[in-house]
Amino acid sequence: MITGFQAVLTADDGGNGGATGGTSTKFDGVTTFSLPSLEAGTFDATELAQDDGGGTPAPDPFEREHPTGLIKIGKTPCEMKYTKANYQRLVGLLKKGAAGAEYTFLLTSPDDQTAGTATKLTVTAKGFVSKVDAVKFEKGNPVSIPFEMTTRKQPTYA
Repeated sequence: MITGFQAVLTADDGGNGGATGGTSTKFDGVTTFSLPSLEAGTFDATELAQDDGGGTPAPDPFEREHPTGLIKIGKTPCEMKYTKANYQRLVGLLKKGAAGAEYTFLLTSPDDQTAGTATKLTVTAKGFVSKVDAVKFEKGNPVSIPFEMTTRKQPTYA
């Protein structure tokens, strides 16, 4: 059984939302993140007079999907505990992303415990923080910052 315990998320912003290429710094208080979703793109290749391919011509009413050869990388939802430093760092990363900067994000999974030795998956993705969602301060509940990362290039998996 794998739990998310010991999963780590870092960005090369020096820990303050600063310039790209800084020190790769862990996000403090991360409670949730996902690996980027991947989706194979398709296009509709249905023909107007489409035949079912049998021996005698008969209409085929089913759509035909073909791959485009492109893979869409989805947004990566994340959440972390609220601190002023965490919030300011995310806002800094969001502003830089809008200007087209790319940060290197490292997402490290926990040990999957199948090989008897540490077997962690590390995903390296270039992208930016594309959304810092509303932070809700509610009596009796811990405060968290929901945010999203957008990957701009093909991630590497190691």
